[in-house]
Amino acid sequence: MTLTGIDYRAGDILTACDNELNVPTGYLGHSAIVVDEEHIVEAVITYPYVQVGRVADFLRVHPKHAQYRPVDPAWGQAAARYAVWYVQQSDRNKASGVNVPPFSFSDAIPLQDPWTSIYCSKLVWLCYYYGVGYPFYNDFYLFSPEDLDAVLSKDPNFRLVYKHPEFQFFVNT
Repeated sequence: MTLTGIDYRAGDILTACDNELNVPTGYLGHSAIVVDEEHIVEAVITYPYVQVGRVADFLRVHPKHAQYRPVDPAWGQAAARYAVWYVQQSDRNKASGVNVPPFSFSDAIPLQDPWTSIYCSKLVWLCYYYGVGYPFYNDFYLFSPEDLDAVLSKDPNFRLVYKHPEFQFFVNT
């Protein structure tokens, strides 16, 4: 299920104001990075924590989302390459018996530390930080899906492709 007339390109960022954790819509959210026309890479709370998924599944589970695209397609391709590499490295770690990175929301771990912990929006941040050399601004605490929307909506290096009419966060995280 894709939205009519909307395409998905490497490096597109999907950020949702809803989630699968029984937290009310607008308070937590979820995010992922598109790696090709049909696939995303995301960090989830269940094992395996870093995984490849389908764009259509993200849209089905998270209808209240926004889609941002880098203005420079080379940025998107570089961020997507990092995301694919990160999944591959995570899979190699697990195959070796090392559960790295574990899923964790911890503000004690620097955002640029890719292996001590991971969560969905931190994964997107890492893809642009290491893949492109572009750090998204983080106002405080964790870098959340709300932060992605707040930052990208004002960043001239990104453009809004789609935003659900009921997409809204209620808390500045």
